[in-house]
Amino acid sequence: MTRCPVPPRAGSDAPPTTRRQSFPARFHAWGLRTLGRYWLPRHIAAPFPGVLAHHRGPNLFAGHAKAFHRATVVHGQSASAYFRASGISACAETNGGICTFRMGRRTALYQITNSPLTDDDALAPSTDANRELFGDFIGSQPNDHPCRPVKRAAVERTLGNATFIGQLEPAVRKYAAEYFRSVAGRELPLDDFALGLVTHVDSFLPGVLDLTQKPLSEYLSSTRYGRVMRDLFELASDVISKINREAMREVDMVAPFVRDLLDSNAEALAHAPETNMIRRHFAVWELPVSPAGFARLTTAQLKELGTIIVATYDTTALSLQWALAYLETSPEHRHSVIAAARDGGGPGPSVIDLAVLEAVRLGGSNPAALWRRTTRPFTLEHRGRSVTIPASTMLWLDRRQANQDPRIFPAPGRFDPDNIRAIFKSGRETVSSVLSRNRYEINSFSMVNSRRNPRKCPGRLFSVRMQSMLLAELYAQYEVTADGIDLRLKDHSSMPRPAHPGTVLLTPTSPAGPARTAHETPKEKTP
Repeated sequence: MTRCPVPPRAGSDAPPTTRRQSFPARFHAWGLRTLGRYWLPRHIAAPFPGVLAHHRGPNLFAGHAKAFHRATVVHGQSASAYFRASGISACAETNGGICTFRMGRRTALYQITNSPLTDDDALAPSTDANRELFGDFIGSQPNDHPCRPVKRAAVERTLGNATFIGQLEPAVRKYAAEYFRSVAGRELPLDDFALGLVTHVDSFLPGVLDLTQKPLSEYLSSTRYGRVMRDLFELASDVISKINREAMREVDMVAPFVRDLLDSNAEALAHAPETNMIRRHFAVWELPVSPAGFARLTTAQLKELGTIIVATYDTTALSLQWALAYLETSPEHRHSVIAAARDGGGPGPSVIDLAVLEAVRLGGSNPAALWRRTTRPFTLEHRGRSVTIPASTMLWLDRRQANQDPRIFPAPGRFDPDNIRAIFKSGRETVSSVLSRNRYEINSFSMVNSRRNPRKCPGRLFSVRMQSMLLAELYAQYEVTADGIDLRLKDHSSMPRPAHPGTVLLTPTSPAGPARTAHETPKEKTP
């Protein structure tokens, strides 16, 4: 078994030592290695000796639990940052991308590669036991739940339908242009700009949400509902990790928010196309799309519908924020996108599509590292050996590091659309094929990778294509001036947000107007 280094304590200049070297010499004299086989509790010894490397952690009995809590909760670091600083990531790197550690007395399997380790049936649902937060959302249901296929279809037949999404482009451009005209000439925070744009467009797209009577954008400034609209997933993370015990009360506001949204848009929803996702859910529940049907919704159904609605715009808005941040701090790629937006693209994924996918790879819209619990034992094959991983093991995927695997991406830590070209398997690749369930190079739409990826986000194609359409309209019609962007990850945020999103200013450009020269592009603080 590989023995992984244990980093020195903070403030020490001593070099890292191996686990054996870190024990006092007198214990070696007493033969601890031999005696340990008999009297050391299992939660101290390496769980899979000879197969998987194990990182012991700073505390013999608690493993990484206390240090992880202090780093992520108290100091606000991302989980991925902790894994790097603690040495867990380096331990996995020397062992083919996998190692183990302990979170208290729980065994944790840690991965930094985007490859499936087991079937999804061996894992608890994505949101596990958090039904009180998300209601009857599909992420709370096991794979064999009888309602799960039809609920997934209610989203995927709309947001995963390439033909339908392609037909939306004229409407996307129309409502994007409306928003751009309304904010042109005003300097706005980049995050507010992206969120305002996406909520406006999503509200009016025919056959998606159809919230045309009282659009989502009107709720952003609401004293009562604005916080849950903007921060539902941040608040939910606070509750799950018990960082903020009061956050549950704010999360509960999603139910009255959805009820208000439905009542305010009753007529529009009644006449919406059948592709409308809200209508699809009412069909699943066998309820009429009317005030009478709205009144019959349970709190769990309201929360489920709220999760679907918020996820639709939140995923796109956060990813779009990263795309704009990277483009506005990358002169060469920014000019390529401007040229494509103003001249049009050819067949296959455009340079704008590639830029969006690259921003999804580096930034994304889900936490930097996530985990799921194993519900039954499964056999893990690793480097020619096999081991049985028991139930109740934490299966961690460090998504931020897995998305920067140097064996897959030629410039893993740098924003460069050529990183996406490097994963093309043929000249017939499309955005749909790159995002298909059986592709694992980029994990930005799953919690962990599992075989056949049955839980891969059903709205991923809509999110990526929407961003491409919005960027094409933006850079075709406006000069964009950005300032103050800091691409490092924001502390004390469960979602991956730029440390400082900076500001953005739109100025209409003439059809023949030149793109901004490289020296005019703002500088950023690099990660």
